Amino acid sequence: MTKYGLTVDLESPYFACFRQVAATSVVLTYPVPPFTTILGMLLNALGVHYARYEAERQRLQEALRFNLRPLEPPGRPQRELAKLLKLVGEGRKEEGKRPVDFPSSPVRKSFLVRPAYRVYLASGSQTIVQELEEALRRPARPLYLGGSDDMVIVNLRWIGEVKQAESREVWGLLPGIYEGCELIRLPLAFRSGRDLAPPPLLALPRRFPFQLPEPQPLAFFESEGVILLPV
Repeated sequence: MTKYGLTVDLESPYFACFRQVAATSVVLTYPVPPFTTILGMLLNALGVHYARYEAERQRLQEALRFNLRPLEPPGRPQRELAKLLKLVGEGRKEEGKRPVDFPSSPVRKSFLVRPAYRVYLASGSQTIVQELEEALRRPARPLYLGGSDDMVIVNLRWIGEVKQAESREVWGLLPGIYEGCELIRLPLAFRSGRDLAPPPLLALPRRFPFQLPEPQPLAFFESEGVILLPV
């Protein structure tokens, strides 16, 4: 099936934190944004109303395939002391009144300094790709990546038909284990119910393009080939 795609560069001019879902006593960050984070940014750009949010999220999640890479070699995350609000139990507020105090807890928070990424998005629907291009050029709301105060600068690089070809040079994340790569379990999709299956294991090369041991079928966005990850 013919796929259409776009390439977009995302730059955080200050800081960003992509919180690891399994971290509790400390706030750790993934080195790259999960697709769930990117999907939220796309829905924000489209200006989706909260009443239609779940349906639109499911529509894009099923229609899109993706990959990404850092534009610069990822540096070590920095750390700061932060306060996180705790959940307020029902016993802490009177009936019909809002709570007057919000207990917090100090934690160590990791964050990335001025990270930038290239994201590859593809779909079998040319209409969806064009819809996303228009939304990213003229977003309905201010865009952020990670925390709601971590603004992001969007630069559309390319839109067109995604070609299929074999190559050893890959420009994005790789499923599985490869020597010389950082291994991460990156969330790729929102799941309903009690789906306890861990996210897939992905390899993040230190430099791009990364040389594969053998040629593999890749999806080419202009001259850059990636493996399109299912969500």
